[in-house]
Amino acid sequence: MIDLKKYNLNKTQHRIIYSVSELNIASIGNILKLLNISKQALNVNVRNLMKQELITEISSKKDKRIKTLKLTKKGNALNNKINEEQTKRIESLFNKVNNDWEKAMIELSNEYINGLNKN
Repeated sequence: MIDLKKYNLNKTQHRIIYSVSELNIASIGNILKLLNISKQALNVNVRNLMKQELITEISSKKDKRIKTLKLTKKGNALNNKINEEQTKRIESLFNKVNNDWEKAMIELSNEYINGLNKN
């Protein structure tokens, strides 16, 4: 598992950053539906990401009530760095199990469960 603490992020913040990077229109409403979190949880994490200069909030020109999230250059760089680390981790795992999909999924599951047990 990727240690998000070294990037000064929690899981929800990482999910927000990744979602914003992948969505064509990263409106607050779209993010809420996708992540299935409360508006309060989203707002707290978005404010923190804005303080870290990873994300910006843009009001719609047509309707000021609609807010869209966008990654800053710093946010994009961080997202790319985390994605790179995840890709290397998965490639390493597949190499370890000779590209056996089932064994790779078992390894990932065990790693995830072990991570949960540490908390």
